[in-house]
Amino acid sequence: MRFLIRMRFILPFLVGAFVAFLASIAYWRSNCQPITTKLKPRGAYTHAASSANASWQKIPCIINGNRRNPVDCRVEPSNEVFLPFSFIARYFEITGKIETDKKSLNAEKFFNWQHSYAKLILPKLPYESDGIFMSFDNYNVEVRDRVKCISAIEGVPVSSQWSTSGHVYPVQVAQFGLSHYSKNISEERPRHRLVANFERDFDFDVPRGSYAERIEDSEKELWVLNFSAPVNYTSPGIPIPFPDTGEPYVIFGVKFYRHGAISFHLEVQETERTTYELIYACGADTISTQGNRVIYGLGSCSEWNYLVRDVYVDLIKGLNLYYKKSSKKDKIRFNMARMRIQQAELHGRGLLDGLTLASSAHSELFEKAADWLVRSQDTVGGWPVTVKRKLGSVELEPPWYSAMAQGQAMSTLIRAYKRLKNHKYLQAAVKALDLFSKSSEAGGISAVFMNKFVWFEEYPTNPPSFVLNGFIYALLGLYDVKTVADGNDAERSGKLFDTGVESLKALLPLYDTGSGSVYDLRHFTLKGPPNLARWDYHSTHITQLQVMNSIHPDPVFADFAERWAQYMKGQRADHN
Repeated sequence: MRFLIRMRFILPFLVGAFVAFLASIAYWRSNCQPITTKLKPRGAYTHAASSANASWQKIPCIINGNRRNPVDCRVEPSNEVFLPFSFIARYFEITGKIETDKKSLNAEKFFNWQHSYAKLILPKLPYESDGIFMSFDNYNVEVRDRVKCISAIEGVPVSSQWSTSGHVYPVQVAQFGLSHYSKNISEERPRHRLVANFERDFDFDVPRGSYAERIEDSEKELWVLNFSAPVNYTSPGIPIPFPDTGEPYVIFGVKFYRHGAISFHLEVQETERTTYELIYACGADTISTQGNRVIYGLGSCSEWNYLVRDVYVDLIKGLNLYYKKSSKKDKIRFNMARMRIQQAELHGRGLLDGLTLASSAHSELFEKAADWLVRSQDTVGGWPVTVKRKLGSVELEPPWYSAMAQGQAMSTLIRAYKRLKNHKYLQAAVKALDLFSKSSEAGGISAVFMNKFVWFEEYPTNPPSFVLNGFIYALLGLYDVKTVADGNDAERSGKLFDTGVESLKALLPLYDTGSGSVYDLRHFTLKGPPNLARWDYHSTHITQLQVMNSIHPDPVFADFAERWAQYMKGQRADHN
């Protein structure tokens, strides 16, 4: 009874409250707007994930009348249309990606839009003939896709450019040398760890059936290891354990009496632990693979071979060669810090001169490149390219010479002369001048634009192609010789340099597109469309002009460098 009495008073109260609640909702819907519609962002539109799906609608974008391939776009209620950035990037040749803002407190995400995919790396100025070459301390020639491997016989890159079978391309050799020379200046001194030194007795075990002893080598006039072990590297040899340092370079000298090999057992810890064998064996094959074995040929092995090897690069080049044959598309790469050399193993009969681990070997690799240039220069002072090159509709039949190869070789040789004080490098650099006075039609590298302006051809085509970056590299080589040579050699290189500078200043406007630069002048000479320079080549043009302005100050070089740098940020020449 008491419960019924209480409910008689409470029930009217609950009904009244419910009616008031419904009335307030009706009033809010008719008189109020959501707060979010009143707070619009200032400036550009921003994407709000909470409301985009509700307010944005799909709309096909018809690009230049192409109805067969519409682009899937989005439109806001205000008729603002949004296109996918993937389409914009392809259409305008730009780049962008979502990144984390390291300067923000909350590690916020932002979209980084760049007009150019290439970075403009400023050269080290003032330019000096014994200093860093342009910005080559940032170059890693040996890891390029177009470098098949580093030859164990020559110690220089083997190129797959224009020929998959491999050839030694003088430009790559010179760039290999210049990059290591420049890194030797810019980077800290390398760390070395002696693994085996036969000036004193060795402390590793020699298996039964093999032998090893220290002997004094009359040719090298020092103590070396005389060894004999099974020739076949698939059989156990004489093991030499390595310390766990993680250094990627091994430096050693080896000579075999007949056949033999030295192998390095590597362990890589990624998602799982994998072991590989890196083998340097007598034989003519530049590089070959057998599963997890990568084999580099040492040639006949009858002479001492002084090897400076980056085992990380050697392994990666071999694995990519193996998986390329297995139709695997992705390039093989792994973290170098996860690789360790477990031990070396000797096979066959021969001599071993020490074993050293190093964090880098820039000085040694630079010398390898310089020595190859001296050894491989022909009787006319050039380094012939031995493969066919097609440029547009024109083909260059081998052998042919390149002004870019001549110039960068001279820059390498002059640095070798100043560093090593050996006149053979200066003599080779001076001899390289001879081809500059010989026309490309007659087998040289010199051409003339409009019967007036002398040009040194990277590709000596007929008709000429007038490649810009190769010409400027040739000028830098001439400048390096001019500053070091004396007498008639200095005068001759100086005149060639001055003639080239006048041509460059006169013809630079022809390379300016108003939004970038062209690679060459084939649209003048070969009657085809302009060959627009990729952003990385455009960036090289800018760096080269900055260097030219350092050694030959002129407003033309400074103005073009500045304007072309702005093109990389999206600026364009004015319309009429």
